[in-house]
Amino acid sequence: MRQEDEMIILNVFFDVAQQHEAEFLKLLNNMVVESNKEDGCHLYQLWRNDHDPYSYALIEHWESQEHLTAHGKTPHWIHFNDTVNGYLKSDYDEHHYEEIPR
Repeated sequence: MRQEDEMIILNVFFDVAQQHEAEFLKLLNNMVVESNKEDGCHLYQLWRNDHDPYSYALIEHWESQEHLTAHGKTPHWIHFNDTVNGYLKSDYDEHHYEEIPR
């Protein structure tokens, strides 16, 4: 079970509608810039799938659940969440991960 002070890892997957790719990239590029400025953000990067040019993954590393919760209250996240699914073939898919202790 994850401790509250352990790093939070998220992978968010997007299946972008081809006709909305430019708008999607503008929105996500803003998210990357703004999120990387946030306290507790260790990594926030957008990646494109090598085998499917309209499939993207957003990789996030947050210092704690508290930092991730604060991120979800920022204006750029609220705008992202209200907007992004309109650019996608289906709603985005968010996966949370925890490190397995050795």
